[in-house]
Amino acid sequence: MPRRHQYIMRFRCPKCQRAGSAKWEEHGRIALPHGGQTSILKSVSDGFRADSQNTIHCATCSARVVFGHG
Repeated sequence: MPRRHQYIMRFRCPKCQRAGSAKWEEHGRIALPHGGQTSILKSVSDGFRADSQNTIHCATCSARVVFGHG
């Protein structure tokens, strides 16, 4: 069985500045059209929650955490 790569992404709430992290796992069985692999959100740190679309929200102020330049 191929090894699944895991990584942790650190972030900060854009509204209240609470720091957190999310653990992701690359899933080789779900291939994307451009040849990449999809990542599955495994867990988020205390003080944050994830919805069914893997969007992360701050539990304190409900702000949405955005990665990259969105």
